[in-house]
Amino acid sequence: MALIHEYIFPATVTTAEASLSELEVIPAHVVTTDTESGAAVETPFQYNSLDGSFDPVNTTREAIATYDKMQGEVAECIHYITNPTSVNCVDDVYMGGVLTRQDFSIGTDEGIALLGTLQETWPDELPSYTTDLKNKVASFTASRPPYLNNSISFYNFEEPSADIKATYGLTYERYLPWFGLKFDTVTEEVMSKIVIDSDEMRRVAIEEELDINTLEDGLPASSYSFYARMHNKDGTVDSNIDVYFYSSEQVVSEWCVVNSYTFPYDVTDTSIKPKLIIWGAVYNTSSKTITHLKAYTRRFV
Repeated sequence: MALIHEYIFPATVTTAEASLSELEVIPAHVVTTDTESGAAVETPFQYNSLDGSFDPVNTTREAIATYDKMQGEVAECIHYITNPTSVNCVDDVYMGGVLTRQDFSIGTDEGIALLGTLQETWPDELPSYTTDLKNKVASFTASRPPYLNNSISFYNFEEPSADIKATYGLTYERYLPWFGLKFDTVTEEVMSKIVIDSDEMRRVAIEEELDINTLEDGLPASSYSFYARMHNKDGTVDSNIDVYFYSSEQVVSEWCVVNSYTFPYDVTDTSIKPKLIIWGAVYNTSSKTITHLKAYTRRFV
């Protein structure tokens, strides 16, 4: 894919039927065209919030993101996710160039086995681990903070209950309809991973004096972003947050080169790209740096 951008600046023109006092305004926009397919998408200009001037950098970023969302790999990704061929699937998680975790639907053989461990060791952590067939479970080796030991990851596809909110001291105004629990198999302690949208994250950032502008400004051209934060039962929140976003392999690869980030997987493995569902970055709010980049793929089984 090779994109070109044509920037159309504000102008006024008379229509064939209009008098000089009846002018048609052509709004400022950029036309993004794929030179290979000929597909094109129009995107409004972006402007600086301080002085209202034209912002060429964010305009181009938004143009790339909009093209991918409407005509490119993001559109293909959304179609793939929303048209499952089976209720059961396996999500492969890549980080640092290798496969680091596999999330199994609870209806798979691997999922059933891991559920048995959760039900035996943590029988009272949730009223039920099987409330939704979309729930996923995985075992993984600790490879980044805040994880210290081998653990089991569980995702429950419903909004956190009142009990979960009370247990972890959650005070968000809005929650996305799923959350995670992380079970340390050595200490048997449990953390929660709470998922919120971008607007809620920005509200919390102001309230808690967190700098996420550095993160959002530093992301590649992307769309549909949301966040996840790790909570402990003592009420503390980990300084590492996850941001998830949709973008194309080419855009993320170029972004990694510019910023010296490690791309999550081997791009010579052509079986990965068609199954991509989302990207994730780990951002440390103390150091204000992205520490890890993840790619998620899905296989229906």
